[in-house]
Amino acid sequence: MAGAGQTVILIAHERKLPELIKLMKSRLAVFQEYRLLATSETGEAIERELALEVTHLFSGKKGGEIQLCGLVCTNTVRAVYFIRDPETPAADEPDITPFYRACDLNNVPLASNMVSAVALTHWLGRKIAAPLAKMDIARENAACE
Repeated sequence: MAGAGQTVILIAHERKLPELIKLMKSRLAVFQEYRLLATSETGEAIERELALEVTHLFSGKKGGEIQLCGLVCTNTVRAVYFIRDPETPAADEPDITPFYRACDLNNVPLASNMVSAVALTHWLGRKIAAPLAKMDIARENAACE
C-alpha cells in the first residue's frame, strides 16, 4: 500500500465515468502506483473495468464525497479527480464545491474536467516515466548487443 501523500481520490458523475475509465486505462501504470479511493459507484466501475484495487466509501447519494473530501485535509491525498457533468447534473450526484476549498487550502491538485484530468495524470506519472524510459533504453541496448 502506498504511503503518505500516495492516495488519489476518484469521483465521476455518471455520464463522465466512461471518460475517466478510458483515461485510466490508457495510463494504467500511473494509477497502479497509487492507493485509490472513490465513492462506491466510481470505485465499483473502476474495479470492474480495470481490475484495479479501489477502496470505496459511501455512495455519492449517501455522502461518500464528503467522506473523501475530509481526507484531503489529512496530508495523505496526492490528487483529486472529480470529473463532473456541468451540462446535465443530477440532483443526487456528488457536489464538487467542498473539494474546491479543501484542495485549495491543502495544496492538492483537483481535476474537474477531462483536459485537467489528462494534465494531472501526466503530472502524477512524471516520477514513474523516468524509470520506465531507462528500462526501455536498457532493453534497446541489450537487443543491440
